Amino acid sequence: MQCHLIIDKRKIKYITQKKPAPPVLKAQLKLHKGIPIKPVINNRTAPTYKLAKHMTKKLTQHIALNKQYNITNSTNLAKHLVKLEITDIHRLITFDINDLYVNIPIQETINIAQERMTKTTPKKHNKS
Repeated sequence: MQCHLIIDKRKIKYITQKKPAPPVLKAQLKLHKGIPIKPVINNRTAPTYKLAKHMTKKLTQHIALNKQYNITNSTNLAKHLVKLEITDIHRLITFDINDLYVNIPIQETINIAQERMTKTTPKKHNKS
């Protein structure tokens, strides 16, 4: 694969973690659930953290997702829910996705991303 198509050589120093360290594992109390402690991992010091953020930004420029079905946080969800006209026939379903990424075929994902990024021009996103 040709990395210079994805990462400009001048940006490599900005996406390289200066002092990489293993991610820190902490515990979050969840008293309302059967298992009262949820493991939380802070990846900010991980060697690939800055690279992952850079790649996320690059991919979102080339792959447009329908914003109608994407909620970024609970505040955003609350704003959308207030606007809905809900009747007795409506149902709200939420999914707690756990370990989703371990099931994604890595090589196929890389191939798709590479194909999309070399065949499309970046899309401009509104920050509204």
